[in-house]
Amino acid sequence: MGESAEPVGEVLVLGRSRVWPAVAVPSAMVVGLVVVAVLLDWVSWGGLVLGAVSMVLAFVRWRNAVLADDTGLLVRDRGGLRRSYAWSEIERMGWQGNSLVVYPRGGPYDVPGPNASVTVARIAQPRRAHLADPMPGLLQTHGIKALSEP
Repeated sequence: MGESAEPVGEVLVLGRSRVWPAVAVPSAMVVGLVVVAVLLDWVSWGGLVLGAVSMVLAFVRWRNAVLADDTGLLVRDRGGLRRSYAWSEIERMGWQGNSLVVYPRGGPYDVPGPNASVTVARIAQPRRAHLADPMPGLLQTHGIKALSEP
């Protein structure tokens, strides 16, 4: 699908990028390199550039999210909000690391299809420990299998 979309009905947040973990590590690295540069009069320009680039990328992607509405999955990124898959097109789905993976319906040789997955979105730090995961209820409501189900 992939076209621009408007949410329909109730919108659930399945995953959202958090900027602080992606910025904290490079920031600490850059601060450490600056301290080393001041103390030893030695500058690692490659490390400073790498740290700066990773912080800029984290700020660019901080609004990325995977949302679910009554019609299907929505992905919000720099390009705006777009529809990814309708519920009727999904055989199974779930999180694998920081990626939402979907196995669409179709024939056994379709790519992507029921035997070949597609990554819908990559989200930096997709879940928080204190929030309830809406995925199990969503899968049950729409008759979609979890990744762990046969």
